[in-house]
Amino acid sequence: MWLLGFLWTSTGIFIGGMLAWLFKGINQKAYIIYALCTGVILGLISFEILPEAVESGGWLSTIVGFILGMMLFKVLHSSVHFKQDKEIHAKKKIYIRTGILLMLSFAVHNLPVGITLGANDEPDFTKAILQTLLFHSIPEGIILFIPLILAGLNIFTVLIISLLVSIPVALGVFIGSFLVHPLLNTIFMSFAMGMIFIVTVSEILYPALHKSSVFKILCGTSIGFGLIGYYLHLL
Repeated sequence: MWLLGFLWTSTGIFIGGMLAWLFKGINQKAYIIYALCTGVILGLISFEILPEAVESGGWLSTIVGFILGMMLFKVLHSSVHFKQDKEIHAKKKIYIRTGILLMLSFAVHNLPVGITLGANDEPDFTKAILQTLLFHSIPEGIILFIPLILAGLNIFTVLIISLLVSIPVALGVFIGSFLVHPLLNTIFMSFAMGMIFIVTVSEILYPALHKSSVFKILCGTSIGFGLIGYYLHLL
């Protein structure tokens, strides 16, 4: 399971990095992918992860874990913000610093997702988490690699960083394997759901709405949401 979590996460991040490299700053196309991935992620949360968490431990523990997940993201998000001194830092250095901070942020929030994956023993939920990891990692890869590519990084570096950012998922699976308990499973499940939700809305959907047409982004999100709903219905 740790290997699956690691591979699905690194694959998603690498796909996002390749898309960022292929687009080379063509933001309109990138933000449409953001929108589609947002819809898919929100659909997976709505149709798979949330019902599973509620069924496993009830609404109270689900809500508590969800709120804790969002709160932790806010703490992490605040800790990686920094002020730019334009007179001191060249553009290339700013791009590299931004990329490193994003890399650390994504790596840290991948840990509780891995814990949820390791602590869970429900096949359907495990499948949903793995799918979420993949679709969640694609826009993260785009966000992460745009500044690094602007700084001049090559494709080999993209691959190495994709692997490094995915290591916390494997570590989380190892930790979670010792925490198998229905209530703990629900807390970690909803905790990861809260982090995934707030990251998706604040770091993927919100920038897309401000950088591209609101109508296009909402249409893309709706299409992604509908497609994953239809796909899950067929299973």
